[in-house]
Amino acid sequence: MSLDTAKLMVAPTAPSPEEVACYAALETGAVWWESHGHWSTFHGDKAADALNGLITNDVSVLLPGEGLHAAALTARGKMIADLFVIRLDAQTFTMTVLRSAAPEWLALARKYVNPRLCRIVDDSERYRTWMVYGARAAEAIVALGGGDATAENLSEGMVSALAEWPTWHHGPWNLGRVTVRLIRAPLMGSRPGFVLMAEAADGDLVQQRIDASPILRGTRAVWDIARVEAGRPAMGVDMDENTIPQEANLDTLGAISFTKGCYTGQETVARIHFRGHVNRHLRGLTASAPLPRGADVLDETGKVVGDVRSTVISPRFGPIAMAMLRREVVIGAAVSVATEGGPIAAAVLELPFSVA
Repeated sequence: MSLDTAKLMVAPTAPSPEEVACYAALETGAVWWESHGHWSTFHGDKAADALNGLITNDVSVLLPGEGLHAAALTARGKMIADLFVIRLDAQTFTMTVLRSAAPEWLALARKYVNPRLCRIVDDSERYRTWMVYGARAAEAIVALGGGDATAENLSEGMVSALAEWPTWHHGPWNLGRVTVRLIRAPLMGSRPGFVLMAEAADGDLVQQRIDASPILRGTRAVWDIARVEAGRPAMGVDMDENTIPQEANLDTLGAISFTKGCYTGQETVARIHFRGHVNRHLRGLTASAPLPRGADVLDETGKVVGDVRSTVISPRFGPIAMAMLRREVVIGAAVSVATEGGPIAAAVLELPFSVA
């Protein structure tokens, strides 16, 4: 349910006027993106047990129509992928990861799951998915769903009911003669939104309906701005094979259960939670100039205390970034970011950046 993010060691550029307008629509309307995640499915009587043995969160508590965020780890507790998992029925879970992380995720699953107990299916070509986010995302989805729906005849009851769906709730939703699965996914923090999951055979019909709607199409830059403001880390950018999940704040984002049974990498995660701490964390940075990705972050003594990860120029906050910083760097600290043109002064903030 996320966009693959290219790893570019450059400073961000200012959003174009069209992207500024698209960003503004997140506050006043709705914006759509097509997702290119990799889907896979666990099916069988022991699907919940098999999946629980691989990921950081507890799928056994999910009812059909519910979902969650989780991570898959190496035996040493380092990130392989973060996943979004939904339960379709008593025996079936489907999940999505970035396509770049899919080979390692499937290799982990096939290594540890007995195929006689649970069937693992690569659904990479089965589904197409879109994301609709913004203050009026529920209204946009309702309008998208009815062939004769207009701003004048939208059912207020349908809009309010959809807006009140719990986080990760999902179910069938009609778009004309196509039925999709609609998922209330918190991918932009406090900004509401939904994922539409369609069979690939119906993908062109869904795309035509979206194209004919007044919903604005988002760009990667706008997605990244909203994602960074919400403090949501991206695999391959803010976290990688050297990252422990708590370093990327996946515990505070609700992706880790500390009461479930064993899973691959649990020893490291549990030891940190119950008896220790990580030595670094993702934090927010704000500055007066664009911050290059990969640049060193220095404390007031000139010591390197971290590096810049995702970096954007927000129409609301100006140049901001997520940085992996040593734990001794406190919220509110003054730091500098080393660049070819000289140091850029920055301040350390708690994530997410406030969008209230």
